Amino acid sequence: MQSKLNPHQIGILLAACGVLVISLDSLGFRLTKATSWDIAFWFGVFTAIAMSLLIPIWTGKSFLAVVRTDRSPIMLSGLLQAAATTCFILAISKTTVSNTVVILAAAPAVAAVIARLAIGEQTTIRTWLAIAATMGGVLVVVSGSFGSGQLSGDIFAVGDILAFATNLTLWRKYPAMDRMAAIGLGGIIMALISAIPANPVGVDTRAWLILLLLGGIIGPAGRIAVATSTRYLPAAQVSLFGPVETIAATAWAWLFLGEMPAALTMTGGVIILAAVTYGSTRQPQSR
Repeated sequence: MQSKLNPHQIGILLAACGVLVISLDSLGFRLTKATSWDIAFWFGVFTAIAMSLLIPIWTGKSFLAVVRTDRSPIMLSGLLQAAATTCFILAISKTTVSNTVVILAAAPAVAAVIARLAIGEQTTIRTWLAIAATMGGVLVVVSGSFGSGQLSGDIFAVGDILAFATNLTLWRKYPAMDRMAAIGLGGIIMALISAIPANPVGVDTRAWLILLLLGGIIGPAGRIAVATSTRYLPAAQVSLFGPVETIAATAWAWLFLGEMPAALTMTGGVIILAAVTYGSTRQPQSR
């Protein structure tokens, strides 16, 4: 039976579901109560193992064989994936979850600029208007956080934006590139980078199990969905769903960690949600 969804709708569904799943990362990382480097190490290890097991089942080829097919773009994508996730983990360890994910909502504008410069991808007026409204929502939220002494966390969040937006553009340029291999390679790089500052054996069983769930199932599933959505949507439009993580992760932190969002955060969240809804409605395909 043929799918009733057109390519644009498939891309929207993948991006929305993927980002919603990824929003669970921040909650899980906080619940581990482990150090940021320990989290990065075990998350990377479990992601690498999961992808190494899944790729042969999905493609019939080994992990290394798949990497060799598009060696350069997969290696670059893996580096960007490792950088983005590591920066995110470090960011939420140095500032609140809501502050981190709100800063990440700036990803649409960054992705649009990078995609325009790197691959000449045009961004529609509708998407630019949605980006502008999203940025307005972000400004509303962060206006209540100025002078809070959380600059280092904010810097890591900006690093996450740059790596994530660049990776979206790379995925867009190479639609046939194996996303699972890139994510698995990113896990390996994360584990190698964090192995020295981390103390893996110091993680308790509870934290280990949470990281197994996040790194082995939840994280890869969400990232594969977002990466695959770039086969159907421009990078800027995919990144518009970053604010979904902003709203969802803030809600998780409120419900399970007691991080009550300020009135400005909730006001900005409403603006962001309206902007994403507007920007993701049906429009002509860029290619």
